[in-house]
Formats: sequence, structure tokens, C-alpha cells
Amino acid sequence: MAFRTPTPPLNHLRSFQAIGKHLSLARAAEELHLTPSALSHQLGQLEERLGTKLFARNGRGLQFTDVGRKLHAQVDESLSQLALALRDAASQPGDRPLVVSALHTFASRWLLPRFSRFPAQVANTEIRVSRVDANFDRDNVDCAVFYGDGGWRGLTADFLRDEYLVLVCAPAVLAQRPLERYEDIHGHQLLEAKPRPQDWELWLQKAGVAPDPLPRLLTLESRNLVIEAAEAGLGLAVVDPEMVTKELETGRLVQPWPLAAKGPGAYYLVYPEEHELAGKVLAFREWLLSEFTPQTGRS
Repeated sequence: MAFRTPTPPLNHLRSFQAIGKHLSLARAAEELHLTPSALSHQLGQLEERLGTKLFARNGRGLQFTDVGRKLHAQVDESLSQLALALRDAASQPGDRPLVVSALHTFASRWLLPRFSRFPAQVANTEIRVSRVDANFDRDNVDCAVFYGDGGWRGLTADFLRDEYLVLVCAPAVLAQRPLERYEDIHGHQLLEAKPRPQDWELWLQKAGVAPDPLPRLLTLESRNLVIEAAEAGLGLAVVDPEMVTKELETGRLVQPWPLAAKGPGAYYLVYPEEHELAGKVLAFREWLLSEFTPQTGRS
């Protein structure tokens, strides 16, 4: 079967690259923020254009055909070179801003309050708030703050700080039902973030308190909403105290006990490992690391 056009659509090649990297439609779809069915459709169209199969299914997922393996290596190299060329063009001298991506809670509650302290070299900055980690191949960002274990393929990850979790609530909550012992939390409504149900488990384990088999739970979409709900007096929350500094200083939230449980991850500054860092990225990196210098020791 002959090509209908000289070159398949670029998005089909990008999808093929991701599918080949993971050998899984589901994981490739997660990376590209598409549905597995959409990726399967694009793959089918690409195979139809080429007149050959690129993958075969086995019991554990996908495996390359001989043609698919050879083509994937060439497509992967070509798309990587294209991404580098575009990045180089975008990094030429001019008024292009430094583009930093961060998850919502970190961006709004830690990064933005410190914007006035950014170094002069990055006065022109664009901060992108995302619900998922940035994709450097697609999103055209210079660097990002990720939360996790530091093991992101193809990325350099500079450790910033571990996360710790403390219990906080509005003063009115304690006025209605005081907290004298750790076990007293079971008489309160607990606030949890949908993506982070393990936070309470970690705090309870640190406190030596058995979980309530029938807790009063209010589950919210994000940690930012959990903090806002705690301010509104809707219950108890376990959060990173660095994200509620202003609320604790002004008394909108109180911390009944100093107990802090280590969170499941840490914060990292990440950027593609094969790229030479531009001056603005280097300046931002040095500033960010200096902001965390007193806290870089792991416990």
C-alpha cells in the first residue's frame, strides 16, 4: 500500500514514539493526556499508511515487529532532534520568559509568595500551574518543580526538600471540640485530598493512633481545597506546614501539636538531562536551591 502523503501527521509519529517507549497504550495515553482508544486509532492510521504492522500483541501488552523496532529508533531520534532545534530557536537572545511549571499547591502557596525575591536575571518569568507533571517534549517549559521520588527518566532532578505533614485546623474547631490526645481526632471530621489518601495514614502511624474503621471523611479534589476547607472550619487536615505559613502566622489555622510525619515524597527541580542549561534557568536553579539550603538534610 502506497503512502497517501509524503509524511504521516506529526501527532501520529509522536503517539508512535510514546507507545514504543512504554509498549503500553495505557501508559502512553497517560503521558500524552489522550485516551487509549484515541492512540489506538492513530496507530491504526499510521500502520495503514505504511502498509505494515508496527506492533504485535502478546499476553503482557505490546511488542515491536522488526519493522516497528527499526522505525521507532529513527522516529525517536528525529523527534528528539526536532525538539532540541525548537528549544535552541526559542532560547535565542530576546525577551523570551523563563517558563517554570509546578503543581498547583506548590506554585500558589510557596513559589508565588516569593516572586519578589526572584533574581534579576529571571524578572521575565512565566509560571504555569498544572495538575500533572510537565512533559518537556510537548509543553515547552524550561524547568519544573516535581513531587515524588526523584526518579524521572531522562530528567535531572535536584533535591529541594522532603515533605512533612502536620495536623492543622481552624481555631473554631478546637473551641467546639478540644484536642487533648492524638486519639481525640476521631471525634472530628477529617479532610483528605483525593490524590493523597495516604497522608492521614502516615500521620496516624507517626502518632501511634489506630485508624478509625468508620472515619468521618470529607474528600476533596486537591490539597489546595483541603487547606481552604480547613480554614473554613470544616474539619482537621494534615498538610505540609510550608504550604500554610501565612495561615499559621495570621492564626487562620492553628497547629495543635508539633508532631510531623514524613510525607511519601519530596520536591525536586527537574529539567532534561541532555540539555545545556540557559542562563535564566541556571539563575533560577541557584536561587531555588539557596531558598532550600537550610532544609536540604534528609531525616
